[in-house]
Parts: sequence; C-alpha cells; structure tokens
Amino acid sequence: MKIGIIGLPSSGKTTIFNALTRGRADTGIFGAPRSTNIGVAHVPDDRVDILSDIFNSKKKIYAEVTYVDIPGNSSGNMFAGEAMAHLQQVDAILHVARAFEDASVPHTDGTVDYKRDIDKVAFDILFADITLIEQRIERINANIKALKASDRDEAVKNIETLKQLQIDLEGGVAFRDRALDSSQKRAISDTFTLSSLPLLFAVNIGESDIVNTVPLEKELDELLTGKSTGAAIICGSLEAELVDMPLEEENEMRSGLDAGESGLWRMIKLSYRVLGLSSFLTVGEDETRAWTITNGTLAPKAAGVIHSDIERGFIRAETVTYADFIDCGTMAEARNRGLFRQEGRDYVVQDGDIVNFLFSV
Repeated sequence: MKIGIIGLPSSGKTTIFNALTRGRADTGIFGAPRSTNIGVAHVPDDRVDILSDIFNSKKKIYAEVTYVDIPGNSSGNMFAGEAMAHLQQVDAILHVARAFEDASVPHTDGTVDYKRDIDKVAFDILFADITLIEQRIERINANIKALKASDRDEAVKNIETLKQLQIDLEGGVAFRDRALDSSQKRAISDTFTLSSLPLLFAVNIGESDIVNTVPLEKELDELLTGKSTGAAIICGSLEAELVDMPLEEENEMRSGLDAGESGLWRMIKLSYRVLGLSSFLTVGEDETRAWTITNGTLAPKAAGVIHSDIERGFIRAETVTYADFIDCGTMAEARNRGLFRQEGRDYVVQDGDIVNFLFSV
C-alpha cells in the first residue's frame, strides 16, 4: 500500500511523514524548494509478535505502508508537475490539515482554520479532475476526424458523457463518492482522476490541544458525514519527539500527557478502514509475517501477494483463525478440534487468518 501525503505549506506534513516512517527528511523553511521523500512504516501488529514467539521464528516481518511526502510550492498548488506524477502511483491521498497555532510559523492564509483548508484541497482535487477531463475531450476532438464512422459515433458519445461528468464535478461530486455506469467507466477508462483515490485526513494539532480532542472529533464527524473519507487527529510535533524514544519511555510520556495511542497506529487503522484492507498471517521457524490484502480477496489472489507462482499453482489453503489458534495453543490441537480447515478457490481470506497455501507449479 502506498499513500501520498499532501498539505498546504507549513501544515506539518513532513514532520508527520518523519514520525510515521521514522525518517529524517528536512522539514525546510517556508517557501523553500522541496524534494519528494519516500519512507516505509511497519504496521504494528501484536499477533506477529506473539506468533513469532510461539514458533521461535528467526524473523518477524510486519505488513508495510509506503508513504510519499509530496512537495507543494509557495502558491499552494499541490496538483501540478512532479506532484501529479507521484499521485498517479499511489493508492490513497493523505491530506495533512493544520490545526495548531504557532506565531513563528505563519499560515499562508494568515489564520489557522483546518476546515477551510480541507474544503480548499477538496475543491482543488475536483478542479484538477475537471481539467484532466477537459484535456481528454480535447484529445478526442483532435483525432475524431481520422476515426472510422462507427468509432466516431462512439467518440461523440464519450465526449457527451465526459461533459456530464464535468458538470457533476463542478457540483462537488467526487468520483470516490459515486457509482459509475458502464458508459461512464468506458469514457474515463484511460484517464487518471484524483478524486477517485480514497482521501484521508490527518488533522495536525498542537501539544496544548492533546488533552481535549473530543470537540474536534465531533466536528470532523459532522464535516465528513456521507463522504468516502476518514480522519485522524495527530500531534505531529509530539510524534516527532517520541519517534526515537525506547518504547517504555514513549509509553510513559504518552501516559503523562494523556496522548493515547501512537499517531502511527491511528493513521494505520484509518488507512485500513477507509481503503478496506486487512492482514493474513503466515508462520514458521524461518519467519512469521503479516500480508496486506483488500477485504473480500479470494484465496488464490491472497496467495499471489506472497508469490505469483503460488497463485498460478494454487491447490488449496490450510487455515485457522488467529483467535482459534491462540485458544488451542498448537496446530495439532486446532486440527483435533476441527478448527484447522481446508479451503478452496472460492474462500474469502479473513483478517487474522493463519494460512498455509498448497500449490503446484
């Protein structure tokens, strides 16, 4: 999973990128040229830790999320040039919206208003899609005379469909919040659209706001109701301070500040929920590992996440739920209780399944 991080200047997005990935990217100064930063975050998972101990695994490997810190510019244009090229390669967008006050770091609009910034970025995404569709219409018109009559009729229909989609975008309807019919899907099949990407929000608060986030959570719920999005509250400056601390010291400091669970874990849970993701597990003496899949993934496709040969030669999946295995204590006991199952090609792999794939190539 790859998530692109965007944000207006001085929103703290690179600070949050560093906290999520334990990185050292330069947070820079206001208006300075910036480069793209790429880092990997390991998904915290107690199940991996526990299973690794049970099986005496030589390695334990967590699921991973790749974050791409995408630079903007002093004008606040986040959807042009290199930024757009990076956004075409991600699975979701994470918008960092500033909610902290700091007189030494001025907001580009003069005042801090995270709801205004969320609305601005949402509008800019829709406007970028309107522009992309307009460019698609221009390309069709440029080539329409060279088409055969039957193809020309199809092109005309596509133009009309694209124009209607533009009108819908102008009305504030993002592609992620609507279902497309077959003609609409066909019309935009080769056009990248920003508003089709899942959109996540990280509301970046100050340390003085940590103890009272309930009003902000209610505001966010009201703001995002009915949208295919989600938000998490995170204090970027605190997370940056804690990132290099030993776990025991980090937990002690969080407890003292009443800061709750880590920002990384909040963002991971948000990402998994909005993107519809889950993890299955493989175990053994060599390694215990978590693998990320989309909810509803069939067993052969899940096997393909490990290796394409396993998907191609899939025979069946041997599986037991994590909860059942922990209750049983051993695979042998899970078999004795009839909880270690043999599943075929139509089995939908569930979050927390411990799976061994049988295959032949």
